[in-house]
Amino acid sequence: MHPISQLQGALVAALQGDAALVAIVGADGVFDAAPNGRPAPYVVIARHDMIQRDGDAAPGQEHRLLLHCWGDQPSRKRALDMAERVVEVAVGLSAAEIVVTHGEHVRTETVIDKDTGHARAAVGLRFFSEGF
Repeated sequence: MHPISQLQGALVAALQGDAALVAIVGADGVFDAAPNGRPAPYVVIARHDMIQRDGDAAPGQEHRLLLHCWGDQPSRKRALDMAERVVEVAVGLSAAEIVVTHGEHVRTETVIDKDTGHARAAVGLRFFSEGF
């Protein structure tokens, strides 16, 4: 399985298992692809880029992810509450599917979407993984 699929699967599973995030978005509110017709609130992996960073002893990868936390109101509060949970879970990510050697929060940006009037937080994450 490709490292992108492994990391995304592990991250989605960890986010779906976070009780505080599920309390905001519901049991089916975390996606690895944009949901069609699903009303907010929800979290989606909007982008995932990977660069091969092989070491002396093992193949390695650098992952850069962008997650969108869509709120269901014009206030940024709910989107930022989701973003906070995403960062908390992601930075401590560990999974059997892939060896994550480093996870970090890079940035969070917010915007009020002009089409929906709802707030969205964009969370940038960076991971390093080994294996493949």
